[in-house]
Amino acid sequence: MIRAALALVLIAVGLAHAAAGELIVRKAETPEIVWQDRDGKPRGPADLKGELTLVHLWASWCGSCRTEFPSIDAMQDEMRGEGLRVAAVSLDRLGWPSIDRTTESLGVRHVHLFHDLNRELARKLNVVGLPTTIVLDRDGREVARLIGAGEWGDPALRDQLRALMKR
Repeated sequence: MIRAALALVLIAVGLAHAAAGELIVRKAETPEIVWQDRDGKPRGPADLKGELTLVHLWASWCGSCRTEFPSIDAMQDEMRGEGLRVAAVSLDRLGWPSIDRTTESLGVRHVHLFHDLNRELARKLNVVGLPTTIVLDRDGREVARLIGAGEWGDPALRDQLRALMKR
């Protein structure tokens, strides 16, 4: 109990300098990233072959996830030709029926949909809340992170992503 409380305090202190929804550029790290496709097969960033991959962790029960999802889907559609790939990884315990209902109701058509049923990926990446987006370079290294809902239609955020593609 004390360890859990201490961990929450350390996380809160570490995040105090970053506003929610702000892209935080980080020193390149190479986390082991694996999620499941619709057939339960393990997949990862290399399967998407992007210059920059956004691993967008979300859930159908997350209100801000639902609000931002159409704009991240539109960004994927518009920036696909530039090498951007969005892997939208759901943490829904109810699985694909819930994922499909949510994405269909929101009109999401362009992101690549995956699942993290047991939340192993979320734990491995130290995700503390949803939505969270992990930005991976072409070599699969984490180069940035966005905690909270992003303003995916904002030209400044898109320019930041383009700059990360060139690193």
